[in-house]
Amino acid sequence: MISSPLRHWVLTITTLLTVTLTGLRAAPELPDYRAMKYGFFVHYVWGGEAYTVTVNKDGTKPSGIDDLTKRFDAERFAADMSAMNVEYVLFTAWHANMNTLYPSKVMDKWLPGHSSKRDLIGDMIKACKAKGIPVLLYTHPRDGHDLGPEDMAKTGWHPGQSPNPDFNQWNKDKWNDFVNEVYGELVERYGKDILGLYLDEGSAAGDSYRVVDYPRLRKTITAKHPHLIMMQNDYGNLYTADIGNKEIFYNNGFETSNGDAWPSFKIPITIVAGSIFWAAFPEGKMAPLTQSPKVGFNAWVQYSPESMLRYTVFQAGANIDGGGTLWAAGPYPEGGWEVNVFERMKKLGELVKPIEKSIKNTFPSTSYRTKAGVNIASLEWGVATQSTDGKIEYLHVLRPPTNSKTLKLPAPADGKKFAKAILLKGLKPANLRQTAEGLEVSLPVGETWDALDTVFALQVAADSPSQNLALYKTVRASSLESKKYAMLASDGDRSTAWISAPEDAKPSCFVDFGTALTFDEIKVVGRVPQGTVLEASDDIHFSKTQMLGTSPDVKPSQLQIVKASYGKGETWMDVTEKLQAMVKEGTIQAQLGIAVAGVDPVPNVLKETKVDYILNGKSESITVTEDGVLSLGNDLEWSVKLKSPVKRRFLRLASKQEGSCIVSEIEVHASSN
Repeated sequence: MISSPLRHWVLTITTLLTVTLTGLRAAPELPDYRAMKYGFFVHYVWGGEAYTVTVNKDGTKPSGIDDLTKRFDAERFAADMSAMNVEYVLFTAWHANMNTLYPSKVMDKWLPGHSSKRDLIGDMIKACKAKGIPVLLYTHPRDGHDLGPEDMAKTGWHPGQSPNPDFNQWNKDKWNDFVNEVYGELVERYGKDILGLYLDEGSAAGDSYRVVDYPRLRKTITAKHPHLIMMQNDYGNLYTADIGNKEIFYNNGFETSNGDAWPSFKIPITIVAGSIFWAAFPEGKMAPLTQSPKVGFNAWVQYSPESMLRYTVFQAGANIDGGGTLWAAGPYPEGGWEVNVFERMKKLGELVKPIEKSIKNTFPSTSYRTKAGVNIASLEWGVATQSTDGKIEYLHVLRPPTNSKTLKLPAPADGKKFAKAILLKGLKPANLRQTAEGLEVSLPVGETWDALDTVFALQVAADSPSQNLALYKTVRASSLESKKYAMLASDGDRSTAWISAPEDAKPSCFVDFGTALTFDEIKVVGRVPQGTVLEASDDIHFSKTQMLGTSPDVKPSQLQIVKASYGKGETWMDVTEKLQAMVKEGTIQAQLGIAVAGVDPVPNVLKETKVDYILNGKSESITVTEDGVLSLGNDLEWSVKLKSPVKRRFLRLASKQEGSCIVSEIEVHASSN
């Protein structure tokens, strides 16, 4: 029997865990995608004349878009998602041949016959919401290459080298007029009911700016619904999207069924659990009925639920940008899934259930960070996550100690102090010992290490150091330069930064705390134009604001790259001119490696870049490892100390005159608490 003090502790942390899990759901109209870690990506598609996408259970092609949509069982689909215990769903609004799964007046105007009579999307959203499952919608803004010749002509496209149009003969303005009307109608219909939109890149070269007017499209999408997250599969350029997405299909990079070998990502990752994103194989079969010239298939590796669980947990500890892991597959029109898809996903959901509080609605730990690019096999012990309010720390022991029931860790990197600990499964009290040198957590008597994941929940002590309230919170910006997206301004890493696009005359960004928070200190690390305004609001449109401060005049840095070399051992190549060309207004923010060098001087070896530079008259040197970030001249700090605390949900940085913004970090504290 548990003693009275321990019983009180178990009840206390159970209450904290319950509040933590549901905290941001208090504002269901604007849930926090950045805290989500377990999703499911579905393609359900009528490919029209382009190619066969979703097939019937017997492998044949549906007779048309209305046949496909009429037979979709929204309630059964939502029940399947609930059985999989997923946190959210990403579902297709249109894909190949641009056939919308809802009635569309815009399509009737531009491309008659390319929309369904039934509002499948609306029915699906309603059914999922009834199960407490929020939805994002997949879209494709440059799918003109899948249209027939007549439809291309109607929209300004012209046949070219797929996936591009013939740039000498097409009408870019007409195409973007069409696309913006389609998206405008979509967000008008569903914007208030969804988390955001996924925009398919469509070009592995990362050059879709040649096709899509992305700044215009972003304005169309966010004008009435600025809460919408814009996500895109990342092939080197995010244009105006908020976050990227890594996609794994045809088992590319995940050929092994051993999840301990799969790498972690800062961005969300989509991993196909079916044959491909949609139902392409007949029921019970391991090959398509007919081979498609458009879609090829490698050997289908069916990942085990156990590996999928461990990777989902692992990714939750590294996924700073939110979304975690999306497993992907598509249903048949009649309902049901390809071989073992539902069974494996249902089992995964069951494995997640007893520890879901440590996965869903969490942020990566700042006490014990997990880098992107590592794998479970390389970990010393496991990963850590934290509740979004910072009150609970979760230790996921994926590689338990041998011959010991005690996990020994170094001191928390953020200086946190912990009061008590429990084993999450069963809520049994665990022995906790913390010193200046480190932390020890022991299994309760009679317990053994879980072969998949042993989770300890630690209560953060009241006298822990003040935490940055903006850390890992969603940040949105008016623009971005290439991949310098807004979330980098709240990722806890000063070597990364949000940089506004050169054409954005008066850039801005805002932080969404998820709920109104009390604070009295703000620090902006980076460079913003003189007179940039810091303001707070409880309205995402900032129709009513509270002025908090104005940025002072700052002299630009003077930066010269004296010498830069990329390589390893005896082999180096000079990249001095390339880095100097990247210096902007006395600053540089660049991910170094092959992307900058252009060639690989030492294949299959972890390389580094050595940089000698002069910053504001002082000579310095720095060595940056492969794919690391070089950040120089961006570490200026603009601090605002308020006379009295304010309580607001949104915090905005808005430039009032021309000039670019380079913001490494926005830090917010409540010093009086």
